[in-house]
Amino acid sequence: MIQHRDVLSISISEEDELIIASDCSGGIGRKTADVVKVDPEIVGYYSFRVAVMECLAVGARLKAVQLLNFTDDTVWEKYCQGVRTGLCELGIDDISITGSSESNIILNQSALGLTCIGIRKKKPLQLSRDNLSYALIGTPLVGDEVMGHESSIAPLNLFNKCIHHPSIIDILPVGSKGVRHELSLLTGRPLRKGEVHSLHDLEKSSGPATSFIITYKPEEETVIKNLTEGFYQSIHFN
Repeated sequence: MIQHRDVLSISISEEDELIIASDCSGGIGRKTADVVKVDPEIVGYYSFRVAVMECLAVGARLKAVQLLNFTDDTVWEKYCQGVRTGLCELGIDDISITGSSESNIILNQSALGLTCIGIRKKKPLQLSRDNLSYALIGTPLVGDEVMGHESSIAPLNLFNKCIHHPSIIDILPVGSKGVRHELSLLTGRPLRKGEVHSLHDLEKSSGPATSFIITYKPEEETVIKNLTEGFYQSIHFN
């Protein structure tokens, strides 16, 4: 088993490996004690968004989605509907959704765990990432900001286009640790504050992967800007 970024890869044959990516949320839903009040369909959608972006970003083909529902039985189908919305945006069908619901103990707050399972061909050694340009697509948002600034969130179908675009070398969703942390993973070295710059706050949580990082060859910048429309923001290193 190999930990790669935020996914786990497990060899299953000489050619293929299993890719596992997960997300969880707590205190987000419609229970009285929830901190962020949103419908369960939205919780299911954004939890799926995080896990599937991690899975697809490393070149996997999605095969199944697993839900761990700690909220109650009544929201199971609503969580599933959120997942189906995400699948529709990606143009993916015939994906099994399975899992379990906690039905013995009633919790005061909503809680959900979600795992995406995919398969990919084993990758050859990575090419050099020297002399590449970096950009942030979308805006880091968290909590109530997600619902208040939906137009600033990088669309899931745009993420899917970027995965398959020949001009893009790397793609990495940004999670709760912020852009600088993800850039450190991408570059393979710890980046200190002040070493990297963008108009967005690089320390802020990007919540349910409301933004993602891409790398590309500098001569392709015009193509990349046209592809990502108004969601593009360049990233510069000292």
